[in-house]
Amino acid sequence: MFFWRRVAPQIPEEGLKPTATPGYTRNFRDLNDKVAQGKSFSGYERNPLFMNLAGKGFSEVAGLFGVDYDDDARAVAVVDWDRDGDLDLWVTNRTAPQVRLLKNNQGAPGTSVAIRLIGNGTTTNRDAIGARLTLTQPTGSQIRTVHAGDGFLAQSSSWTHFGVGESSKDKLDLSVRWPGGDTESFTGLESGMRYSITQGYGSATPENRAAAATLGGAEEEAAAAPVKRGFWVANQVPFPELTCTDSKGVARKTTDFIGKPVLINLWATWCQPCLAELAELGKHGNDLLAQGAMMLALNVDGLAVDGGTESNANPEEVLAKIGYGLPHGTARQENLAKVELLIKYLTSRRMPLSIPTSFLVDAKGNIAAVYLEPVGWNRVSADLALLNASPAEQLKRATPRAGRWFMDPRQVKRDSYLSDYATLFAKNGFPEESQRLYQLAKPNQADQSAQEFYNQAKSASQQGKTKEAMDFYRKAIELDPDYGQALTGLGAMLLMQKNLDEAQPLFEKALSIDPNHATALVNLAMIDQAKGDRDGALARLQRVISRNPEYVEAHLNIGSLLASMKQHEKAMIHLSKAVQLSPNRLHAHLNLASVYLETQQWAKAEAGFRAVLKLNPRTGHAHYGLGLLQAKKERHEDAVVFFKNAIALGRKNPKTFTELGRSLLATGDKAGATEALKAALQLDPDSEAAKRILREVDFPTE
Repeated sequence: MFFWRRVAPQIPEEGLKPTATPGYTRNFRDLNDKVAQGKSFSGYERNPLFMNLAGKGFSEVAGLFGVDYDDDARAVAVVDWDRDGDLDLWVTNRTAPQVRLLKNNQGAPGTSVAIRLIGNGTTTNRDAIGARLTLTQPTGSQIRTVHAGDGFLAQSSSWTHFGVGESSKDKLDLSVRWPGGDTESFTGLESGMRYSITQGYGSATPENRAAAATLGGAEEEAAAAPVKRGFWVANQVPFPELTCTDSKGVARKTTDFIGKPVLINLWATWCQPCLAELAELGKHGNDLLAQGAMMLALNVDGLAVDGGTESNANPEEVLAKIGYGLPHGTARQENLAKVELLIKYLTSRRMPLSIPTSFLVDAKGNIAAVYLEPVGWNRVSADLALLNASPAEQLKRATPRAGRWFMDPRQVKRDSYLSDYATLFAKNGFPEESQRLYQLAKPNQADQSAQEFYNQAKSASQQGKTKEAMDFYRKAIELDPDYGQALTGLGAMLLMQKNLDEAQPLFEKALSIDPNHATALVNLAMIDQAKGDRDGALARLQRVISRNPEYVEAHLNIGSLLASMKQHEKAMIHLSKAVQLSPNRLHAHLNLASVYLETQQWAKAEAGFRAVLKLNPRTGHAHYGLGLLQAKKERHEDAVVFFKNAIALGRKNPKTFTELGRSLLATGDKAGATEALKAALQLDPDSEAAKRILREVDFPTE
């Protein structure tokens, strides 16, 4: 049997460092992928809240207080947000809502005192981190320490809060030991008050209990009424090019409309909210024109969208009935996949597309707003006007609440941002779109970085543009001669072209940069094997597995190599591991089944070959293997079928024709056997097996 050897890809897995363990990276990526799909990181475990029972333990009371949300909660910050004397909680979540305010309305006024310490900036830091406060009242003392960070990814308020029980006329005493070693004492503090204490001033300055804290200052304007499900895009990217069929049956591209804003709407005839939305928007055709914009409604009947169903309704008739007379057409399945990728990139969430969904694209072809629900004309009109507003005005639309940005969200490396966007499309099977986006990101190749050329090389390779891909790899290497992934990427393509002499130095250089580069080691092992150095190949592959014990390509190649060296027991271990790690890897099943066949483990061999055919029914080698097994069982009629399938699928070699002739002879078909055996001799005139069978039945050999 033929044992497959495969060229390892440019890198073990996309985004994986050559020396990283693929299993860990794969699992971490799968975990993030599930979170991006809206899955719960913690299995929808409800948030607990524990009440201190005054030395008698704690009681879980989240359900009692109505805060046992099944959010994927992460960080908790404690603060008296509304300044009413009790502590409130800010909670961040992986899932929406990403931030929750849990407001405490249980306490009675005047039952606490809050202290804000300010260090002198020399012997003590200005935030007084490390200071220890001791509050004394007739019933006892409490001790607090000022911390920098007091929980996972959280920093609570710098105000130190003391609960003092029921409102009392008793005066409170406070002792502060500053981090520098000095101690100050303060007397006569009152419950229900807030005090600021500056180191060395000798006094506690009371503050008025102000009204509830706000996110922004008084100068902040109220944000525009937000869309409940949807968002304004702060960092705009090109809207993906969608190809649709217009109302006259002509194929159009959404990029044809660049030059004016366009509202692209996805709708279906069975979707009542869609029809209500289109009826309203259709009434404002003249208003759209007045704002220099247009609308394109794309019907998605019969396509896979969330809640989608088949419909026998005629879209043209439905639109006419509701009074929609603006441009419209029919979407394609790939359109939905592209806009899902767009939403994933903008939100870091991957979810099935629902309808109606609309996209506001500006005159330059960039996405400006996404509406994940029915959108009314007032919202659309306001957003169209906002396209001509200043960046500062547009940024206000990006958040549903008024406030001040701690950091401008638009401060990203634009070229890198767009390059990552283009790469996303390449990874998800849209290489043409990826190349278009790369060109938009960097129209001048002279401005492109090594990584951008590398990403374009991968995209071109996916499209089967071998020469173009190799040119991009070479440009990446020119800019960065030590770019290991580009070296191995180009080397892999040369190796697939059987150009061993050019490929080898590229892999060797990658190894000189990273001695444990898994891809380079695997492919150099292939070159060693091709040159007859099996021991060298084996040593390289074992080195890969010692470093990357879950690297499928290494197990597959070392198993194939060991099988070719007749070390079947060891080969089965590695090939079984490859199947375990990658159950859909056809070559792993095929090689393992071939070893079982060599070692006469007939049942396992048959199961393996049938697993291959389940993955790809057109695998000629699997049909040949099953033919051999059926012949062993004297089921020659079945064997003939498998051998003929193998030949039809491209396995036209002397062995297959010889085995076919043997089984045809066993079924009594001497004429068919003669034809098959002559075909074997035509391919290999020295085939002793074919000659022997012909002699056994006294047929002439010429």
